[in-house]
Amino acid sequence: MALFRLSNLVALLTFSSLTVLAFNFIAGHGDASGFFDKLSAPCLNITTDEAPFSLPYTGIQPIDKTLCGIIVFFHASFGPEVAPFLIYFLLSAVPITGHAYFESSRLKRPFLMAYPVVFFQVMQLLSFGATFSVYWMLFILSGASRLPSLGRQTMVTKAHAQAMMFGIFIGLVILTGCMIILQDPYITAIWQVFPIVISVATSLHLLVRPASLYPESGFSIIRGFYILSFILISSMHITLITSRGIEELKALMLPSITVLPSSTSIELQALNLLQWDAAFGLLSALLATLWFGRNTKETFVLLVWNLLASPVVGPGAAFAASALWRESWLHEELISDKKD
Repeated sequence: MALFRLSNLVALLTFSSLTVLAFNFIAGHGDASGFFDKLSAPCLNITTDEAPFSLPYTGIQPIDKTLCGIIVFFHASFGPEVAPFLIYFLLSAVPITGHAYFESSRLKRPFLMAYPVVFFQVMQLLSFGATFSVYWMLFILSGASRLPSLGRQTMVTKAHAQAMMFGIFIGLVILTGCMIILQDPYITAIWQVFPIVISVATSLHLLVRPASLYPESGFSIIRGFYILSFILISSMHITLITSRGIEELKALMLPSITVLPSSTSIELQALNLLQWDAAFGLLSALLATLWFGRNTKETFVLLVWNLLASPVVGPGAAFAASALWRESWLHEELISDKKD
């Protein structure tokens, strides 16, 4: 019990600190550098050549002005200086997205984990780094990270696994691909609600293939998802680090510790914000995997894995492997439960 309380205390201090730091480096630096002013400047009431993103997205002026600033940010990220990192970041977050949705479909899961759409939609406004530092803290404090010996209560059914894959494919893969390829402001605006699209698509799939008719384990689908994520992310990571020189790689992957001068181009300021967002979001996910361990030895192995694998195959791939390992022993618990 004392160890349990210590573990929760460490989680509380670690992830709350990451949340504060994320807000400081993402929101604080963005404001201090004048970046947010640059994003809002083109968002006038009337569309002109100087304000091509000031469009009637919803017909509600305050919402449209907010969307305009967000869309200016994303379209500044579509250029050759930023796009490689943007794509890498989005791909690295896919297994984390899958994990959150898989957790929500377990029978034995805390209420706080039941609606990942809330976290992802808040993320669209408050950043991935800050929001998911809070998510992982709640994941641990709510007990969702400790699921051994619960048998079918920890299982994700085949119907739910298929529905989640369908939702992620429609809401994240297809919608993100359309946003990056077409670079249309209206599609970028729709992308801001991709979490809702995922949830709606998942629910519609479950109407067609309900869990009551497909109650068997969806482990093979989840395993395939994590393996595919690992292959794609590690391939892109290795390509990035082997195709660039050291200085070029540092410029692409590492954010500035100090506030950027206001004279910095909007593209490089967008890159810096994305770099900090990815740093805190992926770091919090990797730290959370330490709570996947069932004992001190497993926690230590996970720590070593994260330290060694992240620079070699990428933090997103390292997370995918850890999540697959956790899902594998949960599946073994299920098989043992059936035999008993």
